[in-house]
Amino acid sequence: MSFLGLHLLDWIVILAYFVGMVYIGKWTQKKVKNTKDFYQGGRSFGKVLIAFITFGNMTSADQAAGVTREIYRQGLQGMWFQNLTLFHTPFQWFTAVFQRRARYIGPGDLYQHRFESKFLAGIFAGYILIGAVYGNAFGYLITGKTIQAMVVKPESEYTVEEQRSVEEFREFQALKKRQSIQRLSEQEQQRLEVLREKDKRHELNAYHSYLNLLVFYITYAGVVGTYTILGGMFAAALTDVIQGVMIIFLSCALIPVGLKVLGGFSGLHARVPDYLFQLFGSDVTSEYTWYFVATMVTVNLVVNAPRSFTVGGAARDDFAARVGYVTGSLTKRFMMVAWALTGLIAVGLYAGQLNDPTYIWGFMTRDLLGAGFVGLMIASIFAANMSTISAQSLEWGAAFTKNILLPLRPKTSEKVQVLAGRLVIFIVLGGSIYFTSKVEDVFVVFKYILSIGTVIGPAVWLVYFWRRLTTKAVVTQMILSILITIVVPNVVPELPGLKDHPSLTIQTKPRVEVVKTKALHEDVEAGRAKYVGEMIERTKTAPPTGIFYETVVRENPEDPNSELVGQGMFRFQVYLVSLFGADFTEMSKAQVSTISFLFDIIFPFIILFGVSVITKRNSEKVLREFYACVHTPSVADQAEDARRVQMAIDNPEIVEQDKIFPGTDWEMWKPTKMDVWGFVVLCFLVLVVIGLFYLVASIGA
Repeated sequence: MSFLGLHLLDWIVILAYFVGMVYIGKWTQKKVKNTKDFYQGGRSFGKVLIAFITFGNMTSADQAAGVTREIYRQGLQGMWFQNLTLFHTPFQWFTAVFQRRARYIGPGDLYQHRFESKFLAGIFAGYILIGAVYGNAFGYLITGKTIQAMVVKPESEYTVEEQRSVEEFREFQALKKRQSIQRLSEQEQQRLEVLREKDKRHELNAYHSYLNLLVFYITYAGVVGTYTILGGMFAAALTDVIQGVMIIFLSCALIPVGLKVLGGFSGLHARVPDYLFQLFGSDVTSEYTWYFVATMVTVNLVVNAPRSFTVGGAARDDFAARVGYVTGSLTKRFMMVAWALTGLIAVGLYAGQLNDPTYIWGFMTRDLLGAGFVGLMIASIFAANMSTISAQSLEWGAAFTKNILLPLRPKTSEKVQVLAGRLVIFIVLGGSIYFTSKVEDVFVVFKYILSIGTVIGPAVWLVYFWRRLTTKAVVTQMILSILITIVVPNVVPELPGLKDHPSLTIQTKPRVEVVKTKALHEDVEAGRAKYVGEMIERTKTAPPTGIFYETVVRENPEDPNSELVGQGMFRFQVYLVSLFGADFTEMSKAQVSTISFLFDIIFPFIILFGVSVITKRNSEKVLREFYACVHTPSVADQAEDARRVQMAIDNPEIVEQDKIFPGTDWEMWKPTKMDVWGFVVLCFLVLVVIGLFYLVASIGA
């Protein structure tokens, strides 16, 4: 018995999950008595609970589906889509300490206290809320499309327009495949270009779904918001334990079934070209070259500055914060190996069958799993995403109440603060729905989220290490970065004449490369090789790509000579670099993106250092208070913890003795044995994870 493409058993499993989550939120509501309980669980969580919260906060189904999507699109190198943070893991041994020792609640408290500026704290809180809208949109988009692929219409129910879009998609894939093995006729090449333009506009579809994305987004946001606003951090912690188990199921469920269909690892290699097993791309079509990955890793490290004082501040002491944080983080790293293998299986089974690779996780689930298990997968997808949003949404509420509401209305009661925080959670979730309806390409959104993260990341990192950093420097840098990465990219496309201006719609030159690769089953069947594994040549084509706009399309897709029009956001960073004479037309897509990210990394630090040295430093009283906290290990007894901090404030020599460079403005503390050995062990574990990726790529080769 089926309804809207799902079996009755699937609907029962999904409904049971939702009822359970809302019940947990209601049950934990009685534990919330004040803002510290709501946002940080009373700073009472041990390392096990912190590990579950961290794992849930860091891991979502959109990441699993996103990695699989990118591997389906680019091969194993696509695993860097989410594995950039792998190299951050050793640094998280210290990040966890910074977040706990800061002893703040709201993320903007750092700015209000250390920089003595309610205005700056308010700007930062506003940025947190805007960034949350973009970040949630990313999750909504992947999750919605994944679920769409599980509730598919039969072709007998297609409209005439839907049938045509499916037929043109199949024609497009056939022409692309033929182009890789032989030269197309002039007529075929022209038809390929027309279909490519339609594909850019998302007018081609592999199938059609019953699921209305807008209805899905509203339902999804409603359930997440309900159980989070009821129980706060207590609800997030308890549900993360349940959802952590479901995430592991989600990450591994498709692997054994997929490998069985393929005929094991040897069957996988017989159906996937060997160049798609490389960890770094090198050919002209690759978007994950070593230099682009290195740049994204650096940007991601800058973006992920220690500023999560809700989750990060919930631990009872330094040790619980550290062990819990890196345990949750490492668990995610090992789950990524499963995601990568799932992506390779997807290539082997379904290469060329989807118009949008974002659908691949849902497509695999529907094809490989039976009734009841599809519902369990959908519930697991919700679980993984909701565990992330529930923890992060508390940061949004804390940012608003502590850094916007209280400065305007200092006498607001604790009860009203909790109520306001709950209301903000719903507002942000609603704003995300609006933005999601405006975007299509997941990878574009992901890169944009990284880019806007550099608005605040540089200052947050620098504040822990450099006493000379000033309020005016941070204000200047934040305003300039917001203009460059948020305002101009969104405003320029709306100004008349700039979306289709010839100087702004230029593209990179098309590139063609012939690569040698091992023959697959399909090559033997088509007569292009005598046996599987024989070395043959294959042509790879990189079509032109936008330079200042992510996508450039023809105004009329049927006319290859019609005017070019930019779509999406304007890349102002690339435009600024072009003013110095850089010729982007000769570059690849990966090179253009790398230069954009390098600008995002370097520019903020130049402003912060340059303005700080010529402006007045902050008051000595505040500096002593802040760095006394940073240099004082946190303990579980909060009265004793406060006493130790006050002692460091009253006796500055305690802090000076703890510094590597006493008597200077550099605040790095002398590393302890735990600091050193923790960092070394985590470096080793990072190498183990990388070794697992190589192992996955080599089994059955």
